[in-house]
Amino acid sequence: MPRLHASVLFSAPDLQLARVTCDGHDGPRPKEEGVESERVILALHGRFQFRDARTRAVVAPGVGLRMHPRRPCEIRHPHGGGDACLSVRGPWLTQCLQAEATTFPVSTEAYVRLQSLLSLATRGEPVDRVKVEDTLALVLSPTERPGTSVSRRERDIAEAIAHEASLHFDAGASVEALAQGAGVSAFHACRVFRKVMGTGIHQHIQEVRLRHALALLLDTHLPLADVALEAGFANQGHLGNAFQRRYGKTPGAVRKTLTLPGA
Repeated sequence: MPRLHASVLFSAPDLQLARVTCDGHDGPRPKEEGVESERVILALHGRFQFRDARTRAVVAPGVGLRMHPRRPCEIRHPHGGGDACLSVRGPWLTQCLQAEATTFPVSTEAYVRLQSLLSLATRGEPVDRVKVEDTLALVLSPTERPGTSVSRRERDIAEAIAHEASLHFDAGASVEALAQGAGVSAFHACRVFRKVMGTGIHQHIQEVRLRHALALLLDTHLPLADVALEAGFANQGHLGNAFQRRYGKTPGAVRKTLTLPGA
């Protein structure tokens, strides 16, 4: 069984935030889990695989998880690594969670704002309730992508590829392997993925890696060279170049200031 450690960061009668760390050591067989009340899980760094009767997803920085009451689920760490998450619960959530979707996107801006809030709480500084609510509202607001006319089969293919890419972003997975897992050719996989997701497979994997790198920079004390390797980059220089192109700042500058341009 994975070992969990939880520390409360904010507590009010209707809203509680806790940081939960997990060592990622799964048992020999999956253990069915569940929650008694509505809960949102936001990955601060790392990843885990979530499955219930309706959803199969990789929860990681950039992907939030809504856990429904009394709905059995399974959480696994097939890559063997641990993670750190923010657990949000309380009646306050009901005003923000209108849709039934189990997972939802978390924008880069929202993630950085969340880390800034958690930094205050971790240092023991007073955390204003309005700041908490404002930050969570930004995190829980879905980022809408312009609709594209796609078939159910095309969406299934793209989601299968995205799932495997998110789970194995640090293992050098090839397009051919991802396509094979989805039961299509590499060419068809690339065409369908771009049509459904609005970006190429390589760009998607690069974005996943950068989001993991950002999470490790802001939520751990790993040296930059280790951050690069953990996030699937060849070396620190490779990470630095990609990171600055994407965010406009070096990894070291972002770690020091806890800000990104426009965030």
